[in-house]
Amino acid sequence: MNGIELWQTKKEVNIMADIVRRTKSQALLLLSGVILISLSGAGQSFGAAAAGLTRTHSGGGVTVKVSYLIWKGAEGPRFQVVLDTHSVDLDAFDLKNLTVLRDEVGKDYQPTQMENKGGGHHREVTLAFPKSASGAKRLELVIKDIAGVKERSLRWDLSQ
Repeated sequence: MNGIELWQTKKEVNIMADIVRRTKSQALLLLSGVILISLSGAGQSFGAAAAGLTRTHSGGGVTVKVSYLIWKGAEGPRFQVVLDTHSVDLDAFDLKNLTVLRDEVGKDYQPTQMENKGGGHHREVTLAFPKSASGAKRLELVIKDIAGVKERSLRWDLSQ
């Protein structure tokens, strides 16, 4: 191998090494982006609804989507309730007074707090319940008298 061929081979090796470095950097950047996107969607309202913990009920022209939120520390269970419609004024419904949380033995808990976002045809409410409801293995959120639907019942089995 003469000097020119050796120089050409070294140049090719350097080019290949540069491609490998860039590919690693791009892969790392792509992986970082995927992780960032995953994390940014993880904590939406309070606590984050875990996969599989969202229930939906439609009736009376209103769709009610409820997510059981993960809670921490001394707080009790929380639920994010999203109401969506194109025909009903959702501001007329006081979810704090129309909602109860029921455990597996049939004990009812009233909401202790309510945070409200939105209004009109698109409303989001976070309902907090007492810590005493925290130990339940099965929960049922019952929402009464929304848009002509006497009772909407959404259930979670937390024993698994």
